[in-house]
Amino acid sequence: MNNKLRWSRLKLKLILCLIGSFLASAALFLLLQSTGEDLLEHYRTRSSFIDKQEQQALPALEEYVSGQHLSLKDDAQIAEWVRKTKYVNLYLYKDNQFLYSTDGYTIKTENTRFLPDPNIFSKSQYSTVTFADTTAQVYMEYFFEYKYYNLITILGVILSFLFFIVLVLFFINKKTSYIGVLEKEIKILEGGNLDYPITLKGKDELSSLAQSINEMRKSFIERLESEEQARVANSELVTAMSHDLRTPLTALVGYLDIIEYKKYQDQEALAKYIHSSREKAYQIKHLSDKLFEYFTVYNTEENDLEFESYDGIQLMDQLIDEQSMLLENHGFRVAWEPSPVPFRVELHLISFRRVFDNLFSNITKYADTSAAVTIAYRIEDRWLLIDITNVIKKEAHEVHSTGIGLKTCHKIISQHKGEITFTSTGGRYSVHIRLPVNNTLT
Repeated sequence: MNNKLRWSRLKLKLILCLIGSFLASAALFLLLQSTGEDLLEHYRTRSSFIDKQEQQALPALEEYVSGQHLSLKDDAQIAEWVRKTKYVNLYLYKDNQFLYSTDGYTIKTENTRFLPDPNIFSKSQYSTVTFADTTAQVYMEYFFEYKYYNLITILGVILSFLFFIVLVLFFINKKTSYIGVLEKEIKILEGGNLDYPITLKGKDELSSLAQSINEMRKSFIERLESEEQARVANSELVTAMSHDLRTPLTALVGYLDIIEYKKYQDQEALAKYIHSSREKAYQIKHLSDKLFEYFTVYNTEENDLEFESYDGIQLMDQLIDEQSMLLENHGFRVAWEPSPVPFRVELHLISFRRVFDNLFSNITKYADTSAAVTIAYRIEDRWLLIDITNVIKKEAHEVHSTGIGLKTCHKIISQHKGEITFTSTGGRYSVHIRLPVNNTLT
């Protein structure tokens, strides 16, 4: 319900625009009205135009009365002349007695409205008009200036309304122009140019829409780049794996052919070929297991992993103890430093064990047994930092590797929102793992 009641920013801007335009138009109307009245008053004092209209009114009445042969009883026709002439009031007197006025008062009315008394006017202020039945005194009130006041008001209203429309159209034009820009830029994106940025203007629903399109464009670019990198990496992996599988597989087929066609000299040679075939078969199995593990990890999304919270020190001690025993069985010395700060960490244990298995498996292949393998972990700024260092043996360059294990480690650690880096300096090889810590225990 809150979403229904909440006004959008664009609607609020439109309402504010209408209110602001109305106030600006009202101010313009008042300014035009005041200026126009001042100019009219100034013109009246300096011009005889209105005086001429007043002077022409009485002759026009006399001409109308004589032309229509009107009597004093023809008040309807007299009122019709006043209505057509406009801005005039007419008072008729006979022997200084009020007879009729065109503003609705007659001698029969009991209204106490003030009526002009001809005795208080000079002869220049009233005139004698001859009717068909008699003569009468006529007093006329003139309001010709109101015609121009009304004209000023009408022009002020028109100009203010046009000003209001211009302001509203200016606001709407800004928004429609921006919509046109967005439409043009979206068509550019549709054409395949994803590097073209979307223009961001203002802070309303249109700018929010543009921001969303921009984020979607960037996400799509990142996805395409990620897919391209994955395609290249998989292509390289397939090429390397095909070479690594072909070599032991070719040797295995050769050994089996020798055994099948009995091309060996004696039983000792046969046993040797069988042993070599078994080693090649295990080598192929190891490579296929690594390949399966790699594709299993890369086809697993982060949301598919069930993370659990663990006591960090207990978990790390257990994992390092397990790997230390394996290293010691291969003749390595292990030196490790636990964290003095208690902490908890959330991770997918099976995946995280796989990282340790791959890392320590590489140590058994490439590390020099004469130098100690050092392991240390600590807490810094709510991050768990793990460092594993060993000395590289001289024969390590002769051992070929596809790098599947390290790629698998990269993927697993990234699924845990962490980082893993590898450094090699002066014959020492180091692995650095960085994982977020849920909370430290005090």
